[in-house]
Amino acid sequence: MDFKLTEEQKALQSLARDFATQRVRPIAQEFDQKQDPSECIPMDVVEEGSKIGLRTLAVSEENGGGGADMLTLSIVGEELGAGDLGVAATFDQTWKFSPIIENWTNDEQKERLIPKLINDHRFLLATCMTEPNAGTDHVLPYPEPGAGVQMSAVKKGNSYELNGTKQYISNGGTAKLYVTYARTNKSQGGLKGITAFLVPHDTPGLEIGRIHDKMGRRLLSNGTLVFNNAQVPEENLLGEENGAESLRVSRIARGRGGYGATVLGTGRAAFEEAVKFSQERIQGGKPIAQHQAVAQMIGEMYTRIESARSVLWRASWNVDYAEVYDPKFAWLAKVFCSEASYEVCKLAIEVHGGMGYMKECPVEKYLRDVISFLHGAGNNHIFRIKMSSNITGLLTN
Repeated sequence: MDFKLTEEQKALQSLARDFATQRVRPIAQEFDQKQDPSECIPMDVVEEGSKIGLRTLAVSEENGGGGADMLTLSIVGEELGAGDLGVAATFDQTWKFSPIIENWTNDEQKERLIPKLINDHRFLLATCMTEPNAGTDHVLPYPEPGAGVQMSAVKKGNSYELNGTKQYISNGGTAKLYVTYARTNKSQGGLKGITAFLVPHDTPGLEIGRIHDKMGRRLLSNGTLVFNNAQVPEENLLGEENGAESLRVSRIARGRGGYGATVLGTGRAAFEEAVKFSQERIQGGKPIAQHQAVAQMIGEMYTRIESARSVLWRASWNVDYAEVYDPKFAWLAKVFCSEASYEVCKLAIEVHGGMGYMKECPVEKYLRDVISFLHGAGNNHIFRIKMSSNITGLLTN
């Protein structure tokens, strides 16, 4: 593995850092404190980021995108996460699902969707999997009938009729296209008997139930989507009926290699704030960085950030260049980066003392933001179980 950055990677890293520093971070505190969660999404700033190529970074150059590999996406994701984790995740969600549009759709779907993805600067993507009674069920997954996704899709003529509720959907309410999973065979559980659909935001029968009012990562929209006899034409079937399991596995392989990048960026931002504060804050006649207790915390934060980045880049390399893809690295990166960033943010508050607990201090927000990653897309305990199952060959239920 050679992690020497190319000139293009350095340029994208600089571009993302400038955007995060100059456009995202200055507005993050303001939008975070809005009472109405539907008003917390800075779509004008997202559009600005799209115009400089950040939204379509994962789309191939052939189709008009940036053609970035997973390592490049991880590098850029870290920089955006240092600006704001919610804004970073807004872009990251579209990165994850752009390869589906390019690689899993048929020719007619590509011709119809790729121009929209490229030309509409507010064309965000999202996936609809999680339901009120299907969280861990589909992440582990549990194979029993009745476990996992239960939203139904029934073929009627040339359309499918979708009924059910999806919740906690990232980019839910702001995305213009949802990769939606519904059960077409109720005799099976887990990921079997599920079909994937391409569902535009204006599909008849699809409504945004609400935008969730979250503790942190408030600049990302998380919504509940209600499908009430939603009419999805047959031409929006993604792959084959009951074929969503292979699609899900492929999406994870391409999407999760860099899953910990954005949260690592937020942890790094907290670390940088703590270092700066420790150099400026005088107690006992000297900067607190010179007190051993604080010095140890700074050293511990540095250790966790650098270790997490090494894990992240290894996982990203595994997606891009390994002869055989190993999913354990993706799960490891998600777990390690989120927990490292969480611990770093807690230590950053300790370094700031009483100031760290105040809303005027950035590290208070950073901690609230990173907590979301301990549970998002499956909590870390579940991913540890998945790693164990991959190692031992035995599934633990």
